[in-house]
Amino acid sequence: MGRSDVWSDAEIQMAINGEKEFNTEFRVVWRDGSIHNIRALAVVQRDDSGRPVRMIGTNWDITLQKHAEEALRESEEKLNTLFGSMTEMVVLNELVFDESGQPFNYRLTDCNNAFSTITGIEKENAIGKIATELYQTETPPFFTEYSRVALTGVSYEYTTYFEPMDKYFSISVVSPKKNTFATITTDITGIREIQNEIFAKNEELENYLYIASHDLRSPLVNIQGFSRRLQKHADSIKEIISDPSIPAGIKSDLDHILDEDVPKSLKYIFSSVTKMEALLAGLLHLSRTGRTLMTIREIDINKLFHLIIGHYNFQLTELNAVVNISELPTCYGDENLLNQLFSNIIGNAIKYRDKNRQLLLDITAQIEFRKVVYSIRDNGMGIDQRHLEKIWDIFYKVDASQPDAGDGLGLSIVKRIAEKHNGRIRVESEPGKGSVFFVELQRFEFAE
Repeated sequence: MGRSDVWSDAEIQMAINGEKEFNTEFRVVWRDGSIHNIRALAVVQRDDSGRPVRMIGTNWDITLQKHAEEALRESEEKLNTLFGSMTEMVVLNELVFDESGQPFNYRLTDCNNAFSTITGIEKENAIGKIATELYQTETPPFFTEYSRVALTGVSYEYTTYFEPMDKYFSISVVSPKKNTFATITTDITGIREIQNEIFAKNEELENYLYIASHDLRSPLVNIQGFSRRLQKHADSIKEIISDPSIPAGIKSDLDHILDEDVPKSLKYIFSSVTKMEALLAGLLHLSRTGRTLMTIREIDINKLFHLIIGHYNFQLTELNAVVNISELPTCYGDENLLNQLFSNIIGNAIKYRDKNRQLLLDITAQIEFRKVVYSIRDNGMGIDQRHLEKIWDIFYKVDASQPDAGDGLGLSIVKRIAEKHNGRIRVESEPGKGSVFFVELQRFEFAE
């Protein structure tokens, strides 16, 4: 292989003339047929008069480096293609600092095509501009939140309404490196509209439940009142027929009616009214749960669970139950409503325990990004798979024949409370082994 096969005479001549260093790359086919990339570096040595006398250099194999560079180039191309084709708006920014070293603005350094689609600002007109100039605002939008992410590296997520476009956006903020941040914006207008529609329907249903439950109490009061009056009339008749002048046959018939038929009927009426009252009270409770304005704050769940366990202390002590509570992270929510939620679950664990073994309760939690999932595990009777999806329904009872079956509203209220906290609740259970209730709540402050 001649010299001209790997580098040109012009490169040699330019090095000899001192115009540039000799630094070139070429490819060589080795004996095994493999192709290798070689880099050649050389310096020209000169005599005392400055004439070139020789070149001394070195060659080294840069094949692996070339492969890595090619892989990096392909990866960057794929990322750029993905970046440009994403429907989410992605914007990269860097903080701008004043002379004292304090951040006071931020500059857009890159964005994808969705930025232009959503904002109407062309990419070339956006890159390099500071936020106040780009968005035509007196202060940089969301500067406090964005700068905190850029300086600390702690991600942030929020939802906002952009009035000029009449759209809702979910925005995630992350920091690729210190003093920089990226925003990933998703249009959630469609989702928000569905949520608003569901909220309106729920509100309508809750109002209906409230009105219906309230209105139905009046007839019940009348039924109770007239039933008591009927009892008084029966007692009066019984006094009248105690008169010896009443024929024995008539007296016998009336005694049967007054001593057996009337009391039996009245007992049925009073029993039905009592059940109906409990049912209406439950419906009112359910409707009020949805209508209640929440006081959202950070809640010490450890303290709350110990308070709840203290409330059930007598029953748990009588049952010789074992309760294990792990160290639980805080969450945000309404303390009174969450007290109702967890109290209901603990109460059910006691009510539906397996009476053939010691009751065990295990309360733990796991952080999942912006959520906390609290787990309440028991070793009770368990729930058959065919009931698991229905237990949240209003009035549903797993076994209505049981005397302590309840009104079928407890878990409906629990589910409503969880949803009101932008969370959810689910259960895993197996008959004879017990149940685990998972309650997902917010780690950070949220709007109702």
